[in-house]
Amino acid sequence: MDYKGIDAYKENQVVGASPGKLILLLYDHVIKCLKNSDMRGASKGLVELMSSLDLDYQEISGRLFSLYEYCLDLVKKGEYDQALKIMGEMRHMWATAIERMAAEHEAQKVTEGEDVIY
Repeated sequence: MDYKGIDAYKENQVVGASPGKLILLLYDHVIKCLKNSDMRGASKGLVELMSSLDLDYQEISGRLFSLYEYCLDLVKKGEYDQALKIMGEMRHMWATAIERMAAEHEAQKVTEGEDVIY
């Protein structure tokens, strides 16, 4: 199997990703690690999610930080299933938000008369 090609594909996926897509990729990483009971990988991913928060929006960032911190505590206790449930729900919400923002952006382009290429 050509692992160099796979690695190049993964790298391009990350390098070309929007900030929202990068967060989805982080969620995917954490979820994969939780499913594999990989404490180190899940912990690293959760810490990365914590560090990605925009602290200018303290109300939401503070709540997300607390949630990620709680999941990190669950991981350290080996309670992967509970952390997986939370992170799965968070990923779903994030994906839904990204889809809605993209749809709103496309609708705005149409109302402003810009060409939309599909």
